[in-house]
Amino acid sequence: MISAHAKSMSTSALTSQPYNVCISCGAKLQTQVFDFGAMPISNSLLRSEDIGKGELFYPLRVMACEACSLVQLTNRMPAVAHFHREYVYFSSYSKYWLKHCETYVEAMIERFALRPGEQILEVGSNDGYLLRFFQQRGLSVLGVEPSESVARAAIAKGIPTQIRFFCAQTARELAASGFRPRLIAANNVFAHVPDLNDFTEGFAVLLTEDAVLTVEVHYFRDLYENAEFDSFYHEHYSYYTIRAADHLFSRHGLRLFDVERLPSHGGSIRLFVCRQDASFATTDRLNVAIAEDDAFFHAAIAQLRDFGDRVFEICDTLRRFLVEARRQRKRTAGFGAPAKASTLLNFASITTDLLSYTVDSNPSKQGRFLPGVHLPIFSPDVLLAERPDHVLVLPWNLKSEITEQLAVLRAAGTRLVCAIPKFEVF
Repeated sequence: MISAHAKSMSTSALTSQPYNVCISCGAKLQTQVFDFGAMPISNSLLRSEDIGKGELFYPLRVMACEACSLVQLTNRMPAVAHFHREYVYFSSYSKYWLKHCETYVEAMIERFALRPGEQILEVGSNDGYLLRFFQQRGLSVLGVEPSESVARAAIAKGIPTQIRFFCAQTARELAASGFRPRLIAANNVFAHVPDLNDFTEGFAVLLTEDAVLTVEVHYFRDLYENAEFDSFYHEHYSYYTIRAADHLFSRHGLRLFDVERLPSHGGSIRLFVCRQDASFATTDRLNVAIAEDDAFFHAAIAQLRDFGDRVFEICDTLRRFLVEARRQRKRTAGFGAPAKASTLLNFASITTDLLSYTVDSNPSKQGRFLPGVHLPIFSPDVLLAERPDHVLVLPWNLKSEITEQLAVLRAAGTRLVCAIPKFEVF
């Protein structure tokens, strides 16, 4: 277990280890999906005093395992490079995401007949955004979260949270204390794990009888078909097909019994997992989804050059638009400072000459700078004061929510721009 109480590590102290075998099954990796070259750590926002000191860039190369269908990075940084006491991603800042979570809680309570007092565990619980909805309905909750900044925020809200990385040892200690969750949620956390088998073994330790694990994770099919290449960054070690998840859980004595496709994050899957001997029947929906998933994956592997062509086209289109706006003396700003913005802006070489700044409603990001391109991050109030001609929406998966937030600007003539999954001005 790695303690999250240590100070966040300087990038100068980090090393990126190259791997040529699958993070899940150990097979040799031979199929390249895309190579972004060297990129900065996406969520390592800089302070003003850091700008002149230089940054370290690390390889961002994406490979596919044809043995188990898992897509993954070949160069993996230690988890403490991303999850530490200054982690800046707080889930509670998106109203859309909170509604998604509340809907999930209601659905799980109904489907699995969860009763007040029963135990719920969330792994990667962030600032308590999800567990508070279970808590409000009378269930006993516990979060496990390695990033101290967001974990402390959860504790301040009254959400019991252990500040530590989840792994098999963590699970054994929880089990030894008598903790027996009826439901475990691991939403948008599997992609963030460098030691995938140790992590998964932790769930095998904690799941008893008919307890259920639900997993939400990026679906590689949506990422590929929509060219959502900005979802590739160092914090995401792996990208999932349904078949890849099936292989992983089976290896640890667990079983997929259902799956749902979700629109969140540009396209995700919700996996329902239990012990091999649990009573849940495998749904027809899962059987159909796995068959379609296999067909997609094999076709995609044969057409990876087409995916790369779409990545370059998106970057070229965005850059041409911003260059032309500059020539016409039009002002362009960004909205949002998500991790995915780092990949898009750095790979497309979008610096402050083309995009003056971006804004974000998260106070922990304001006053800092995006890595690599050094765009300053301000409060959204700056947009209302300056009224730029264009606003580039960087968290494009929240486009509807952001469009509503910027209604006043739009009424005044500001046009919104999205680059992914397709370039559009509206």
